[in-house]
Amino acid sequence: MDDRLSLAQLDLLKEVGTIGAATAATALADLIAGRVEITVPEVSLVPLENISRLLDQPDRLFFVLDMEIKGDILGRIFLLFSPEDAKYLAGTLLGKPPEQLLDVKDEMFQSSLKEVSNILSSSYITAFADMTRLNILSSVPSLAIDMVGAILDFIFIQIAQYTEEALFIKTNLKVKGSNLNGLFLFFPSAESLKKIFKALGLKE
Repeated sequence: MDDRLSLAQLDLLKEVGTIGAATAATALADLIAGRVEITVPEVSLVPLENISRLLDQPDRLFFVLDMEIKGDILGRIFLLFSPEDAKYLAGTLLGKPPEQLLDVKDEMFQSSLKEVSNILSSSYITAFADMTRLNILSSVPSLAIDMVGAILDFIFIQIAQYTEEALFIKTNLKVKGSNLNGLFLFFPSAESLKKIFKALGLKE
């Protein structure tokens, strides 16, 4: 696939992302019984060798949630949150202040973070599936916490079999008035991206 998407293709991917974001915001708001706003200001296709530019501070810790995409579309989704934002999300779901979530290995903490991430990723996948009428499934998310450098190595290993590029969907997430900085990376295979555009009536 060409390493440059047309303006029409990028606009279409942004539209799908916006629909998915609205669905995710509604589902998450219902879950936490509070206001959630999610916007999609940017969509781009990023070569894998440039992924490191999206993640600065190589020694900084991040929570990374990894989901495999199956069905008519093959690939992976990664969601990344800073420890502070991860604790805020989990605390909001559990009804606890973030400072009380000291043990990031706590089962309840990890379970709640997976639930939030599952809602966010599933909403995007559902939007793709509804608009393309393709059968798209996602696995249960796995969770890890590590430094940026190790996360990048992990991402490269996991997705090398699928593609040489990442679909970078930048999202702005506001939960109960607090701005959070998450990173959403979708790695459809090159063939899968072609299927998506074909199903939507767009040429490469």
